Amino acid sequence: AIPENLTARQLIEKHSSSKECAKCHERIDPYGFALEQFDAIGRKRESPMDTSTVLYDGTKIDGIKGLQHYIVSQRLDDFLEQFCRKILGYSLGREVQLSDIPLIEQMKNNLKKSDYRFHELVQQVVSSDQFRKIRGRLFEIED
Repeated sequence: AIPENLTARQLIEKHSSSKECAKCHERIDPYGFALEQFDAIGRKRESPMDTSTVLYDGTKIDGIKGLQHYIVSQRLDDFLEQFCRKILGYSLGREVQLSDIPLIEQMKNNLKKSDYRFHELVQQVVSSDQFRKIRGRLFEIED
C-alpha cells in the first residue's frame, strides 16, 4: 500500500531505501530532485519544493541553477557527448553506430567553437552523409 500524504520526493526516497532499488536510484534520483520545481511537462510548480540534493559523487546542488552549474563546471564533456549522440540518433531514426563516432566528435567540437549554438549542430547533422543517405529512403537529398 502506498502511504498517504507523502510528497513525490518522499515516495521516491522511501522506494530508494530498498537495497535492490538503491543501487540505481542513488545515482539517478538526485537529478530529479534538482528539477522538482518543474512538473512532468516542464511547467514551474506554484508551491515551493525542496530541490536541494547531493549527487552520487558527493556534490551538493540546489535546483536547476545548481544542476546547470555542476554540468557546465564538472561534466560538460559528458553532457556534450550524450547530447550529440541523442540528437544524431533521433535525427537518423536509429541507434548511433561505431561509424558515427567521428561525426559525433566533429559535432562536439563545432558546438564548442560556435559557442554552443544549436542551429550549428542541426546544420551539421542534416548536411552529414549519415543523414543525407539514410537507408530505406526512396530518394537521396541533393546538395
